[in-house]
Amino acid sequence: MTMMYNLARRYTIYTAVIIVLLLMTAAVTSFSTFFLGMAFGTAVSLLNLISTYFQTKRVLDSHASGRYRFSIGTLGRMVGVIIALVIAQAFPQYFDMIGVIAGLAVTYVILLIDPIFQKKHFQ
Repeated sequence: MTMMYNLARRYTIYTAVIIVLLLMTAAVTSFSTFFLGMAFGTAVSLLNLISTYFQTKRVLDSHASGRYRFSIGTLGRMVGVIIALVIAQAFPQYFDMIGVIAGLAVTYVILLIDPIFQKKHFQ
């Protein structure tokens, strides 16, 4: 469980740093709606990452105890994404839809790239 916690913590820190960088970029550039949308999408992506961590932890705990626990993990994450897209559509003066969609993918890009840099720890 410690390895899973460390991975989730590291990914959370990476994503939080990216959100701060996106907000700083939005404050400086003329493409503020795109970068605000990307920061918003990345924040929702971070919430999905945290939700996935707790869902995985809950499944492992229920497997160890031998009892079934119902949850709406995947459905909840999908609803979160839909709500983010509806908010982006409702407030186009603040959030660019393309930026929100790109931001939703940031955590997955981190999940794909991080093992390349962490390869030395597994050898």
